[in-house]
Amino acid sequence: MPEGSSIKNKLTNSQIALWREALTHLRHLSDDVWKVLKLFLTLNAILLIIIISFLVFLPSNRSIGFLLALVSIAGALLTLAARFILKRHRIYYLQMLAKKSLLEDEFGFYAIKLAGNKNDLAFPWRLTPEVVTELKQNSEAWIEKSIRAKGTIARVQFLIYEVLVGFYAFVLIFAVLSLLRRF
Repeated sequence: MPEGSSIKNKLTNSQIALWREALTHLRHLSDDVWKVLKLFLTLNAILLIIIISFLVFLPSNRSIGFLLALVSIAGALLTLAARFILKRHRIYYLQMLAKKSLLEDEFGFYAIKLAGNKNDLAFPWRLTPEVVTELKQNSEAWIEKSIRAKGTIARVQFLIYEVLVGFYAFVLIFAVLSLLRRF
């Protein structure tokens, strides 16, 4: 039987409800990030197909250059909006993760170890005890440095958006140069 088996007796119903609410919010925020990523990547895929179709299947002329410029501007704006939303969602997620972890620390989940091993009762999206100590000192600084932290999927998501903005910028430059050559 785990050493922490009587933890329910030590916590009030309102404390348990608060902790469950934090987990629910974390799950919701995590799901939102993926839903938004899928939406924006789908929209970007449509724009990329349009751009490639223009370049491959249509003759090069002023109209196509103008359309390429418009589609690339739309794609860049769409991707910048997606990046902004990702950053906001990431900040909300990290704030809730910090709150959940501080609650777990206050409720003693990090201190109680399961019998026979070193596992504690801190649950999904677990932060290490060292990070919880850092959160107690300055949670805003931890959140700021964790937005694009190395080894996180969020870093890859930001990179995807930045590559897309670079691609759209390249297409826009190409389109403007082709328009200028026509004059």
